[in-house]
Amino acid sequence: MNIGPTALSAPTQDSLDTWLNTPRLAKCGEFFTPSEPMWWPDRSVRSSVNWKTAIVCVPPDWQRWLHAALAYRMVEVGQSTIIGVTSTLSRAAQVGLDPLNEYHLVDLRERFSKEAFSSLNGFMKFWQECESLEQRPSQVLVDAYNRLPKKKRLENDVILRLDPQQGPFTQAEQDALHQWAHEQFCHGNLDPERYLYLRLAMIYGQRGVQLRMMVFNDFIKTERGYQIRIFWAKQKGDDAGWRAKPETFSLDEDLYNTVQAYRSIVLARLEQEYPGRADWDKAIANVPLFRRKMKCRGGDRKRIPVIVDLPDHNSLEQEPEAKFHTSDAVIRSWLFEMESMSDFPISSRTHQPLKISKGHRFRHTLGTDLSNVGLDEWSIASALMHSNTHTVRKYRAVSAELMKLIDEKMSDHLALVVRAFTGTIVTDRTSAKNGNQVDRQIEDLAICGADTVCHLDAPFSCYGCGKFQPLLEADHTSVLERLERRRAQIITTDKTTAVLWDRAILACRKVILDCQSLRQLACSYGVTHDKHHRF
Repeated sequence: MNIGPTALSAPTQDSLDTWLNTPRLAKCGEFFTPSEPMWWPDRSVRSSVNWKTAIVCVPPDWQRWLHAALAYRMVEVGQSTIIGVTSTLSRAAQVGLDPLNEYHLVDLRERFSKEAFSSLNGFMKFWQECESLEQRPSQVLVDAYNRLPKKKRLENDVILRLDPQQGPFTQAEQDALHQWAHEQFCHGNLDPERYLYLRLAMIYGQRGVQLRMMVFNDFIKTERGYQIRIFWAKQKGDDAGWRAKPETFSLDEDLYNTVQAYRSIVLARLEQEYPGRADWDKAIANVPLFRRKMKCRGGDRKRIPVIVDLPDHNSLEQEPEAKFHTSDAVIRSWLFEMESMSDFPISSRTHQPLKISKGHRFRHTLGTDLSNVGLDEWSIASALMHSNTHTVRKYRAVSAELMKLIDEKMSDHLALVVRAFTGTIVTDRTSAKNGNQVDRQIEDLAICGADTVCHLDAPFSCYGCGKFQPLLEADHTSVLERLERRRAQIITTDKTTAVLWDRAILACRKVILDCQSLRQLACSYGVTHDKHHRF
């Protein structure tokens, strides 16, 4: 479809209807017609833009111009942003608030969230500066929007008050989540996509939109090591486009290898499911790490395709395409599903499953951890990809001693609440699952009950695994000493990595205590040990 001259020229009072009936190119690269009831050019977004209910918030003589302003805005920002603006305008109309009326601004600010009011403010500023429109809000009105104080109060900030459900995770909670993700992935209970998303969010603390932008070619092997490319979000000017401004960060070799293995799996499925649709050996570089997919209709139980079936897969041979990337709603559903999985880590502060679906928790955690280890504000801003230090100052206000106090206060109950040890104590190898298999022996300490061999750091990482079967009479105390020595060596240079040993140490202590209890119980009753005991 070609854009006609009407769409390129500025509308006037007489030509506005014709202008609204002319197809326009949205930011996603697809066409939409402003006069159509719903705008849905970006099919990777789960819902459409309903402008009709939005424009009735302003007087009738302004409605057509608000309609045109939304269409102009659709060219510059993503469909999800327009959905947010029109939703706010629609809700304003329902309660009789006019965003063009300066006397309604305080009520608008009080009724809507900080984010919703901010997006409305941004749209009004855009509309006022859009010289292609004859009828626009006054500069006086836009100044009134900008003068309003922020609704959010510092005392309610989830970071500063260490909110247990929305604020930063404690080190013990991070450790439990890290161990759970590895265990579930190794045992096939967590698919590679969700495992990689969770791991990247925990390590880099970036916004969901930044992680969703990633393609396989963003994981790079260089002469100086491994790197990951992450693109900026929420930027203005020339850098505001999708995947327009990248930054590179260091990447762990193990994570690089995991991504490359997953890349091979995805490549094989693409060649199998869409043969001839593209040169997949070339296109795989631009295939999203987290892809948009379409479930089969009519109750068909066939597995979900590896990527959505669109007619131009071959465009991926040239560059990444936003329409093939998954949506925010899909990612949120993943996180909700993880929270409801069995054996998901329990928070020692709330005694409920950890909340990983709440806002920017991983981002808050990274900022707090970086502050706690002594990084300056510019370094924290750089790690979080902020253009200034204003929004990271709150992390400096969170005391490292306070975070430590929370962990210490909960330490007496941590073993019970977090369930650090979930395996099975066995009296001998014959009573253990896989006891007769050489490749399942873990030194003289235990037997692995997993169906397949994993590659965790045995025996240290094994104590927190549900498939771990420690021998009742083994010397687990020596392992505990080795664990504590290793943690002490690392903590002097890397506190963030060192705390990952906390859960393994806690699980090992639990095994030692349980073994002691079982031996004492057997002696007191003068009986031999049972075949196995589970805790």
